[in-house]
Amino acid sequence: MTAVLVPIALKRHAKVRAVADLPGGVPDGMKGKVLQVTGVSWIRYRVLFENKVEIGLLDGRHIVGLKDWKPADQREVVTVAAGGGDADGADAGGEAAEADNEFGVPAHLLERAKAARTRLKG
Repeated sequence: MTAVLVPIALKRHAKVRAVADLPGGVPDGMKGKVLQVTGVSWIRYRVLFENKVEIGLLDGRHIVGLKDWKPADQREVVTVAAGGGDADGADAGGEAAEADNEFGVPAHLLERAKAARTRLKG
C-alpha cells in the first residue's frame, strides 16, 4: 500500500493534534505545537507534543490542526486506486502506481539499487 501525502497548511506555532500513534510515545489525539515548517514540494513539520516529545518530518498523514481533528471512530477512510491520479485527475508520472513500499519508491528503482550493491560487493 502506498502512503498518500495529505497536504495541510500550518504555520509556525500552530496548535495541532496527532492523527496516528507516533514513535516516541505520542498517542493518537495528543496535542502539540509546530516548531518549524520546512520544504518546498513536500511540506513537513517539526512538532513538540504535550509529553515533551519532539518529532520532525511530520505531514498531513501524521498531524492536523486542532479544528480539523476528529476522534478515530468518526474519521472516514480514504482509499486511492492503484492506477488513478489524485483528486484533480493528475497522475504523478505513473510512478505512484508502481510503488511497492510505504515510501512511494518505484519497484524498478529498488531493483536497480539492489543490483548496484551486488556489483560493488563482488
